[in-house]
Amino acid sequence: MTDEHRADRLEDAFRRARSGNLEAFAEWMAMVEIPLRRSLRRFARAVDVEAAVQETLTRMWVLASDSQWALEGSDASLKYAFRVARNVALEEVRRFRQDRFVELEELENLLEGLVEMELPDPALGRAIEYCMERLPRQPRRALSARLRDGCLPDREIAAGVGMKVNSFLQNIVRARRLLADCLERRGVRLGEMLS
Repeated sequence: MTDEHRADRLEDAFRRARSGNLEAFAEWMAMVEIPLRRSLRRFARAVDVEAAVQETLTRMWVLASDSQWALEGSDASLKYAFRVARNVALEEVRRFRQDRFVELEELENLLEGLVEMELPDPALGRAIEYCMERLPRQPRRALSARLRDGCLPDREIAAGVGMKVNSFLQNIVRARRLLADCLERRGVRLGEMLS
């Protein structure tokens, strides 16, 4: 699937969600969740990224449900979601006075939707690669496919790796647990990174 096709599909899902279609909003959420998480990478030491993503998705549902609002332009819903996510994260940084962990001026000047694919810490990147390589075959295949094709529905990702949806989801859960355990053993304290 090309990037252009994904963008069209994303915006189509958001348009359908505006008429109250919950399945369409779920489809939209599945396509934006991973890009949103990646866009908040620089905030990871200062805020709970999971909470910021959930708050962003909630605000986007409120927006989709309000007929007074209209998003226009190319990739409008994704760009707006990036902006909402960044604002939510900045609100949290300021509220909990966590600015010692991030350069606020640099973050406030980032372009909307800018997602840098390089990890901020090379040692963390090496630890993640090491742990990913040591995952059992099926959990590694499932998690790698989710990371690569996260904008697609789970059913399509599962079919792409030749798994039933339930098996695919079980392998994702197992991979996340094993990856977290491995990272903890390598000295990556996930609790500190998420708090």
